[in-house]
Amino acid sequence: MSEASDEETPDEDVDTSEDVDGEPTSKREALLVAGGVTVASGLAVGFAFSDEHAGTPWMLGSLVLVYAALAAFTVWRQHARGELDEQLRPRSGDLTVGAIVAAVLYGVATGVHLLVTSPPSPRAAWIMHVYATLGDPSAEGRHLLGGVVFVVAALEELVWRGLVQRVLLASFGWLRAWLLQAALFGVAHLPTMFLLGDARVGPNPLLVAAGVAYSLVWGRLAMRMDRLPPALFAHALFTWGVFEFPIWSP
Repeated sequence: MSEASDEETPDEDVDTSEDVDGEPTSKREALLVAGGVTVASGLAVGFAFSDEHAGTPWMLGSLVLVYAALAAFTVWRQHARGELDEQLRPRSGDLTVGAIVAAVLYGVATGVHLLVTSPPSPRAAWIMHVYATLGDPSAEGRHLLGGVVFVVAALEELVWRGLVQRVLLASFGWLRAWLLQAALFGVAHLPTMFLLGDARVGPNPLLVAAGVAYSLVWGRLAMRMDRLPPALFAHALFTWGVFEFPIWSP
């Protein structure tokens, strides 16, 4: 199938996400929703990773607050469209699929670290700054923070694949929606390029690049399954694993 036909015809596995009354989501609504989530997420990321809040309760707390509000809107919208049960009810095997995908992505992240950011490369400063914002790995309550990281990642997945990707899918077709949601997820993390940058090696692209690349995986998984739990578990378990089992440590 050609690229043009991919863009015009939804993947056979994918629901086109029409409203309950049969009216498809307009392009204007889709762009407003996707743009609004991107702006809100970008502001939250900029606040959380700023020097003032990095490593403090406000870092994860601000992300939880923003994503909880966006997730509430996502759940309300899915309920109004009659999609909530179909999209969010877990099924047997969801956790297994999510864990396998998370493990593969963790391995990829480790490989990228060994190739790009491992000492003695000066680019090691990038990954050092990422982990420095998360605080002391031996600090008391570390595992509680890991649980919060899991929750934040799960909320992110609910919002980005359960809301952003689906509204884009209804108006732009599967290929454009898939690519655009990943690009917007990367845009939402652009503040980290500068907040976690280093004077010697410049802006830090790690979270932006990882966000785009992994959003393609989580987005495609959500599309193929036409449900959120496998991708939600994959995102949450991967992020938790990177936090609990650092691929770099002092």
